[in-house]
Amino acid sequence: MEKYNLLYVDDEPSNLRVFKDTYRRKYNVYTATSAKEGMMLMEEHHIDLILSDQRMPEMTGVELLRYSLEKFPKINRILITGYSDINAVEDAVNQARIFQYIQKPWSEKSLSGVIDDALRIYQLEKENAQQKIELQRAKEKAEESDMLKTEFLHNLSHEIRTPLNGIYGFAQILDSDTVTAEERKNYIRIIQNSSNQLIKIVSAILEFSKLITDQVTIETQEISLNDLFSELFYVFELKAEKKHIKFDLEPGLSNEECFIKIDRTKLYQILSNILDNAFKYTEDGFVVFGYKVRNDKIRIYIKDSGVGIHADNQRFIFERFSQEERYLSNKWGGLGLGLSIAQENAKLIDASISLTSKKGEGAVFYVDIPYLPASSSEQTITLDFKNATPRSSNKYKILIVEDEEVNLYFLDVLIKKIIASDTTILHAYNGKEALDVCKSNSDINVILMDIKMPIMDGYEATKKIKEIMPHIPIIAQTAYSTNEDRHKAETAGCDDFISKPINKFKLKKIFSLHLTSNFGNNK
Repeated sequence: MEKYNLLYVDDEPSNLRVFKDTYRRKYNVYTATSAKEGMMLMEEHHIDLILSDQRMPEMTGVELLRYSLEKFPKINRILITGYSDINAVEDAVNQARIFQYIQKPWSEKSLSGVIDDALRIYQLEKENAQQKIELQRAKEKAEESDMLKTEFLHNLSHEIRTPLNGIYGFAQILDSDTVTAEERKNYIRIIQNSSNQLIKIVSAILEFSKLITDQVTIETQEISLNDLFSELFYVFELKAEKKHIKFDLEPGLSNEECFIKIDRTKLYQILSNILDNAFKYTEDGFVVFGYKVRNDKIRIYIKDSGVGIHADNQRFIFERFSQEERYLSNKWGGLGLGLSIAQENAKLIDASISLTSKKGEGAVFYVDIPYLPASSSEQTITLDFKNATPRSSNKYKILIVEDEEVNLYFLDVLIKKIIASDTTILHAYNGKEALDVCKSNSDINVILMDIKMPIMDGYEATKKIKEIMPHIPIIAQTAYSTNEDRHKAETAGCDDFISKPINKFKLKKIFSLHLTSNFGNNK
């Protein structure tokens, strides 16, 4: 433990020597032969306890202790005085608020007890003062957090109700017989856009909840960085066209050299959130993103000509529920979670995010990731099924395992639309029923398996079905969409994975792979 600093002021050097010899092992002892010298030592050193003789030339002990009270009010003070100085003691108590007085000649036993008590109380008061500061800070932080959460909930209500209004409102209008074909087409487009907006909001909230509860694991993969960037470019190109913003991609490596090891999902989420932010706050001009190799790092940059971020606010924008200014939220919407999610994900993959920006002059976000090269020969070949369709010359039999009637009906209709109207659809409402259906239908081509169901869940059902019919492709379809969920499905034996709400283009791509390769294998 660090020693306390004691200051003893007395005009008799012999008293100072005795005091120093007595206490120098236990404390850091400073001595002064005059009040003036004592004042200087108070200014130069952090003093924890002051002891002063009363009778000194130029300034009395009471006057010195009163000075110390004005300059250093938190330090305890002890007056050392003779029997004849009772008036001085009264003055010391009233004017200098001394902790205690000691009569001369003092003994080590009596003085040590007073010093220990004075320092113990001084330390308690010091700790109490620090606790008060910390409590006040915690109170202010809690109040700020409550305010931000309240504002977040208000924003959340607005953000959810807006797309819901589009879905619910235009669904009611579509029920009218007076709607023209052109109007119907427009209303359906609005419902689709509103649904996508709602999915995005729910996904952000789920991702945020996983991050703050440490329910995220990292899955390092060997990926093509150029493929990932091309995918992002394709997704955001539509936004650029809609807002008439110039959008450019600047890859830093050739297609043969761009293979690295990283968690693809996390990197995609990071860049997607930052790009989304760039487009949200850019009304006109440009958005550019690309990357460069810098020694053992890859620096990814996303540059825009948007509203920019004031220097004073740049350190706040990665905080949860935060947006730079409230009017931005009012004008552009959003939950204030995007950059926070990006920052949390960056930490998980040993990456960092920084930015440069001036208000009104756009911003540049930098994402620095580890450069861990991977050989292109080690990559899993990804087939392009963008334009592929299942063989229409054969009739397929598909088993849908789903316990929700609406989802079941939707999948039934959707599958017949994207494959063929004469496709045979079998239904099962839980894993046990699915197992029974498979036992009596050996010619099933594909199983679309829900995960969360009563009686027997999708994981257990998949394991049991694979034991008797290992050749049948099983596609997990679930509201759970994390890497952990995907891994769990794969471990159970699922051949592919699609998350709810189901996108018809993604489902078509999956069917194109598994139906084309599977037909005829189970005859």
